[in-house]
Amino acid sequence: METAKNTAKKTLVLVFPPLTISTSPPLGIAMLKGYVERQLPDWEVKLLDLNLWVLNKLLSGVESGTIKLSDDVYKKIGTSREQLIQAGKAMRGTDNNILLTRPDLYEQCGGIFSRFIEFTTKMLSEECAEWERSQQLSPLLRDCVGQILSLKPTCVGFSMIFSEQLPVGAALGRFLRQQSKLKVFMGGSCLIDGAIPFMKWYPEAADVVVAGDGEAPLVQLLSSDLNPKGIAGAVYWEAGEVVKEPPVFHKDVDQFGIPDFGGLDLNTYFSPEPIIPLLLSRGCYWRKCTFCVHYFSAGDTYRVRSLDAIIEVLEHFVAKGLRNFSFVDEMIAPGQFVRLAEAIKNAGLDITYYAYSKPNRTFTPAVLKTIAESGCKFLLWGLESGNQRILDLMGKGTQVQEISDVMRNAHEAGIENHVFVICGFPTETHEEFADTLNFLNDNRDYIYAINSGPFGLDTGAPIAKNPKNFGIEETWVIGQTPIGEQLAYRCSSGVTMEEAWHNFLRALPFFRPFHPHTNLTAYYRDHALLVYKYLGKNLKPELRQFPKMADVLPKALSKAPVESGVV
Repeated sequence: METAKNTAKKTLVLVFPPLTISTSPPLGIAMLKGYVERQLPDWEVKLLDLNLWVLNKLLSGVESGTIKLSDDVYKKIGTSREQLIQAGKAMRGTDNNILLTRPDLYEQCGGIFSRFIEFTTKMLSEECAEWERSQQLSPLLRDCVGQILSLKPTCVGFSMIFSEQLPVGAALGRFLRQQSKLKVFMGGSCLIDGAIPFMKWYPEAADVVVAGDGEAPLVQLLSSDLNPKGIAGAVYWEAGEVVKEPPVFHKDVDQFGIPDFGGLDLNTYFSPEPIIPLLLSRGCYWRKCTFCVHYFSAGDTYRVRSLDAIIEVLEHFVAKGLRNFSFVDEMIAPGQFVRLAEAIKNAGLDITYYAYSKPNRTFTPAVLKTIAESGCKFLLWGLESGNQRILDLMGKGTQVQEISDVMRNAHEAGIENHVFVICGFPTETHEEFADTLNFLNDNRDYIYAINSGPFGLDTGAPIAKNPKNFGIEETWVIGQTPIGEQLAYRCSSGVTMEEAWHNFLRALPFFRPFHPHTNLTAYYRDHALLVYKYLGKNLKPELRQFPKMADVLPKALSKAPVESGVV
C-alpha cells in the first residue's frame, strides 16, 4: 500500500498580482490550471487573484474601520470615507445596482473607484521600490506573501498582463525565492515582448520567464523541476547572461481546453454579474497594422479554435449559470465571426457577449444581424482615424465610407459600437485629425463610446523598425521601463508630439456626449455589457447634447503655443 507521502500531489500556486481594475476573473491563470491538471495528474493547481484580494482587503478594512486612511489620502483620491465605501458597493452592484438605475451616481462612484486604484497602484509601487532598497516588506506586501504561502505551494507562478503589476510581481517573486526558497516562474501578455529587459531590470524576481503560449512550456517546466534549458519561449540567466529559447506556437489551440476558474469566487468581483473572459483564437487575422506590436507576440499567426471546441466551452459555463462573456481575441475575423454566431444560435445558447474586430465591408447587414442574434451586445472597432491617408499609412485596410456603413448597420442590427481613436499618428495634420472628429460627428447616432489617446511609438512595431517610411526623421529614448525603452520622435511634417497630446486633450469635451449612459462605459467594458443587456434602447441616446462642430474644432485644434518638452 502506498504511503500518503508517495501519493500526495505537488501544488502549483498561480498568482494574478495587484493592481488593476477587477471586474472579471483573470483568464491566463485559469487557462493554465485547466491545462496543467489535465496533463499532469500529480499536480494540483491553486489560483490566487491577489489583485482582487488586495482591493477587497483595503475596501473592507476602510468600511470596518480596521484601515484608517488619512485626510490627505482622501483628498488625493477626491472623496470621503463614506463615498469610497459606496463606490465599492456600486461597482459590485450590491448597492441597489447603481450601474443601471443611477448613471449619474455610478459615474461619480466609478471615478472614485478608478482614482482609488491609481492611488493604491502608486503606493504599492513605492513599497516595492522600498523592498528593493532595504529588503523590508511593507505590511500589505507581507500579507500578500502570507496569502501565497497559506496555499502551501511547491512552486509559484505569476501571470501579468499590465505593466502596473510588474513591480509587485517582481517583489513577491524575489521574496519567495530568497526567503521561502521556492521556485518561481512568470509569464503573461505584458512579458511576451519584454521578458529580456524584465529579467535584467529584476534579476532576482524569477527563475524563468515564459514568453509566448504558456501552457505547454509550463507543463515541461513542472516536469523538469523548472529547468528552462531547451523549453520553448523560456527566458533565464545562464553564465551571467540572459538567454531566450525560441518560442513555439502550436497550431492546434483546441488542445488547451476549457479554462478552469476553480478556487475563485466569481461573485466577489466588482461587477453586478459575473463576466467570463474567453480567448477563442490566438494572434490576429490581419497582422498589417503598422503601429501594432500585439500580433508579433503570437508569432505573427492567427490560430482559431474549432467551432465544436468553442461551443463546448460556452456550454460548460452556461451549465454553471454563467451567461455573460467577453471574447478577448485581438480581433475576430469576419468570416469566422459569422460562423461562430451561427454555431451559437444552432446550439440554442442564451448568452450575451462583446468582442473586438475591424470595421470593413465584409460586415454586411445580414452578417451583423446574425451576430446580434447570437447575443453580441457591442463591438470594439479599430477605427483609429476618419482620414483615408492616415488609415492607409496605418495599414488598416479599411475605407472611411465602409466604416460609416458598418457603424450604421451594426447599430440597426442591435449591436452598439465602441471605437478606438488615435490622435497624432506620425505626419497627421491638424486638419486630418479634424476629419476624424467630423467622422465621429457624422456617425454620432451610431457610436456609443470612444476609447481615445495620443499616438505612442512602440519599439517593436513596424513603424519603429522603418521610421523614415512614415515621415519620422528622428527617434530617441526618453526613458527606460522594466519591459523596454520609451521613445520620442520628430516627424518631417504634421503635428508634433506635444501638439498631438494637446489636440487630444482639447477634443475630450467633444468625446464625452458620445456615451449615452455614462462616460465610464468606455473604460469599464464589462459593465457596458450589462448596460446594453438590460437597458438596450432605454438608454435614450437622443438626449445626448453634442456641441456644434464649428465650436469644437477651433478649440480642439488650436495651434496656440504649447509648453515645451516631450509629453
